Amino acid sequence: MGRYFFISGCAVAAFHFAGLASAEVLAPVVGFLAANRTALLASGLLGVLALVCASLLFGGIGFFNILYVMAKAVYELVQLLLCAMSLAALVFWFDLGVNLWLEGGGTLAIVLYAWLYGAAFSLRVFDFNYPVKDVLLSYSALPFACLAVIWGSGLIR
Repeated sequence: MGRYFFISGCAVAAFHFAGLASAEVLAPVVGFLAANRTALLASGLLGVLALVCASLLFGGIGFFNILYVMAKAVYELVQLLLCAMSLAALVFWFDLGVNLWLEGGGTLAIVLYAWLYGAAFSLRVFDFNYPVKDVLLSYSALPFACLAVIWGSGLIR
């Protein structure tokens, strides 16, 4: 998880050095999430269903290399996006006082968690000993930890 927070932090620093303010980034993101809520949910959940069905198919016919590469790529990408979303939520909260999780990020979080659990299931199909429990627990607790920091900082203000 640390490497994903480092990559996300580097992206935040790059936006800062490029001269983009938080408000300039937040407005298009929230607008996109609000305008495409239904499409994100439908395509995301159908994509997870396709991933799980493809992993069961590839596992059944013995194409384990394709199954592993597909599931691992989705698994790692979703972990990066969840860390980026958590860091963005904290930056937007401390800079603008806007909670991204409540302003439209909940839809994206649902889709990302569906992808995370679908990819974890696919990796379990590949290898029933694959250690996904710790990652699923830590990433499932990530939004709650982020919201606890936001709530705690609201008490201090």
